[in-house]
Amino acid sequence: MKISILALIFISVFAGCSTTSWVVQEDAVDINDYESEVTGYFLRSSNGLSPDQPVVHFELMASEDYLFTTRIKTERYIQRYKPRLGYVFLGMAGTGLSYYAALSDDLIKRPTDQQQYALMGAGSLLTGLSLLNMKPSGEPKETGEVRLLRKTGTVSEIDTASVFPYASDYGEIKITYNNKPLIERTEWEFSGKALSINLAEEINAGQFSGNSKAPIIVEAFYDSLYAVKEVPLTSIFEQFVIVNSQVTALRNSPNTNSDNILTDLAEGSQLKLVSSEGEWFKVLYGISETWIAAKDVRMIWRPSEYASDLSVIEIPNIPFGSVDVEQNIPVVGKSELNSSAFILSNYQYEGELSERTYGDRDAKLMEEYFIQAFGIRESRIVKASNVDNSRQTDRAYSRLISSLQDNQSLTVYINGYAEERDSKLYLVGSGLSDGENQYINLHSFFSALSNLKLKNLIIFADLDILNASKNSSVLDELASIITNKLYNSAVIFGAKPNQRSNMYTSATGEKKRHSIFTYYLADAIKKGNVTMNFLYSHLDRNVSFTSRQIYDRPQNPIFYGNRDLKLVN
Repeated sequence: MKISILALIFISVFAGCSTTSWVVQEDAVDINDYESEVTGYFLRSSNGLSPDQPVVHFELMASEDYLFTTRIKTERYIQRYKPRLGYVFLGMAGTGLSYYAALSDDLIKRPTDQQQYALMGAGSLLTGLSLLNMKPSGEPKETGEVRLLRKTGTVSEIDTASVFPYASDYGEIKITYNNKPLIERTEWEFSGKALSINLAEEINAGQFSGNSKAPIIVEAFYDSLYAVKEVPLTSIFEQFVIVNSQVTALRNSPNTNSDNILTDLAEGSQLKLVSSEGEWFKVLYGISETWIAAKDVRMIWRPSEYASDLSVIEIPNIPFGSVDVEQNIPVVGKSELNSSAFILSNYQYEGELSERTYGDRDAKLMEEYFIQAFGIRESRIVKASNVDNSRQTDRAYSRLISSLQDNQSLTVYINGYAEERDSKLYLVGSGLSDGENQYINLHSFFSALSNLKLKNLIIFADLDILNASKNSSVLDELASIITNKLYNSAVIFGAKPNQRSNMYTSATGEKKRHSIFTYYLADAIKKGNVTMNFLYSHLDRNVSFTSRQIYDRPQNPIFYGNRDLKLVN
């Protein structure tokens, strides 16, 4: 009896059952029961072009109208049930009373056998009914089974799909840029279900300038269909830069500093452009992001595979003293205790002008020769570097005349960009004022030098004249300011007005890291050419030859003054 009661308790707590039922949902589309009809065709352009995948596709698409049948939708659910404990315990209590009455041993009231069966049956019935009186347990669970019943109507849907050409295997393509045709309307064969054009192969990237921004317009025609797509240049080509100055520095930060130079690059070097930031371009040097002055390069557009064949002409950045003319400088004359020197050197420029890469090295080279070869005291050498205007030059000139005495020798070295303005020659200032270059009047500067009471005066001017005419009248006039007033004087210019002052750096040959003129000026002194006649002959012979050999263009020094004059005693 105790075991039976425990069993009933266990069943009442843990027993349960589940039932399934089909529930009617809203009407559903029967995707297997439909009719379709093509209602039209159109061309659709693809998206997602990149320089790695510069192919534009115009897919031939068909519009189809589908008529689907709708039906009543039913879904099957499973519901779990658990007994109601209160009813179970009441049923068990009733069963217990029934069994007690049926099995009573009271002789007076003892029921008959039929009554016992009836009482025991009633008790068992009560227990069974209490167990069947269950409550739902949790939410109904979907089985995923669906039935579509009777038809309730139809629904129309329009879909598109790519299709093969239906009229001809050829369409037409037209490509324009800024209303200028790049490819005239041309017959084009379908590739499967689309007109496909590799723009990087069909368009010449060299016809676009570095600052081209407008999109390329690609038009497609087929039968009576038409589609157009605007494609940015950046989706077809990548930007690269080509060094167009003779030499430029590659740096690890976007500022002009001698300490951040990684290497020097020769004219024609090619690098991949990463970004543009003001006056600087960020470029890839191998896998490293480096910086180069924007004014020293020009931008070009090229296909992405161009990056695998870049030409980088490196000129390693070596310390001063490593080039032959920087070593073993000889003493070519007696120590000139009463001699002075003046160095005016502009090489770092703001604005559009490129840096004169070796201008500082040239100035240092001449300073070393003034000290070691000429015997000029370092305290008697006045230097002015990267001056912006005439006021700064005048201050440097004032320092010079404060140290000069009558009947002294003076040697002057000038380098930098120059311009002819109003028939006069000006040294271009290194800085800008209101976005414009400033200038130092060389005629005024030469006039001030000519008024000094000097024993002799020699001027070496390595000027890169940007806009002078072919005749040399501007140099004639400038030099005459000195030579007409002082017999013991000489002026040598590094090039004629219509020629550039070139750097002695060859992509495949020697890399002297100086201007050609200044290099051979030092070379002449080192070889003992202390008379102006022999010194100029050395310059005239070697500067012109080297310029034509490296750049295939002339550079001829010009001499004015006394050819018998000596550099030193």
